[in-house]
Amino acid sequence: MVAPTDSRIRFLTALGRALHSYGIPAHRLEAALANAAARLDIRAEFLSTPTSLTSSFGEPGEQHVTLVRVQPGDLHLDKLVKLNAVVDGLTADELSVESAERRLTEIDTAPTRYGPVTTVAAFAVTAGLACRFFGGGWPEMASALVLGLVTGLLGWAAGRSETMARTFDFVAAAVVSFLAAAASVLVTPLATNEITIATLIVLLPGLTLTLALNELNMGHWVAGTARLTGSMTTFLKIGLGVGIGRKVAELVLGAAPATAPEPTPGWTLWFALAVTPLALGVLFRARAREIPWIVLGSAVAFLGAREGVGWLGPGLGTVVGSLAVGLLANIYARWRRKPAVVMVVPSIILLVPGSIGYQGLSMLMAKDVMSGVDTAFLALLVGVSLVAGLLLANVLVPPRNAL
Repeated sequence: MVAPTDSRIRFLTALGRALHSYGIPAHRLEAALANAAARLDIRAEFLSTPTSLTSSFGEPGEQHVTLVRVQPGDLHLDKLVKLNAVVDGLTADELSVESAERRLTEIDTAPTRYGPVTTVAAFAVTAGLACRFFGGGWPEMASALVLGLVTGLLGWAAGRSETMARTFDFVAAAVVSFLAAAASVLVTPLATNEITIATLIVLLPGLTLTLALNELNMGHWVAGTARLTGSMTTFLKIGLGVGIGRKVAELVLGAAPATAPEPTPGWTLWFALAVTPLALGVLFRARAREIPWIVLGSAVAFLGAREGVGWLGPGLGTVVGSLAVGLLANIYARWRRKPAVVMVVPSIILLVPGSIGYQGLSMLMAKDVMSGVDTAFLALLVGVSLVAGLLLANVLVPPRNAL
């Protein structure tokens, strides 16, 4: 029977908690822990959900079971790289279990790589340049930049208050939609839909939806269903916030004039494609040395998806982009001995169906049921296409490890 005080149990439990808090999906987390347990010569089984991690150690009938209550965490690429190095060191017998456990504590307590000023600026840059991807003109891009700054400040405040954190999505959506409508009425007519989607792109749960579909595909029904429900809840909170913000602006200032954005020069798209990954690298807390790879992966994903849409249509075309970046990320992981997720997640963030899902919800709230259902189905199809491309990439070039 495994003793509850066994240092291997403490290490594996701490590793599971750390991986969970840094945003790893259930199937990858369980696989990483199973590999680590095998290297430590301890029989173990793991069950991960978005809010808990259950582990059993020892032979059947003589198991020691631990239950860790956790909360879904944001992706923290810098700390994931460090965790990966700890596991590699343990596997290569370069670290003892006790040393590895101390390293986990140091990683967990280390300060965030980027401070609040840099993070808030990254929110603003991401919003302003994302507006270009949605067809916004110069006024819309400038407005999204300012509103991204507001969103970043709200996010900073939410990080300092648990109550604010629980309502952050709703409050940010309401404030952004109100200010966008107010600017359109008081300053100059604007395409408020493009501004709102671009500003909220980081908050939209397109990535969560894609991860949920991936977990369901891998047979993790509980984790996938819980994550899928969570993404739907976030969509509803953001949609409700946008609706209330616009209605309040209309009641106070009058209806915002409808206008189409003026087209911008073609070079602005390539500029946005080059700079947006830099800001996303900051938001996902990637190390500076990894950001060039994130920029490369983003370009491959975007260009692949654009070609794929031309070949297969808007629903299935993203499979080409996710396949291309998945292959590149697995090659990168094998060559650099880093987790493939470092390149994959920031690279596909512009492809995930968050904005499409938001548009579908907006149509449903406007009682355009047929268009809303059609758009919602398109969002699911895009998510499935992304998952299919990544799975195919793992078959063609198997990843170095579970991360």
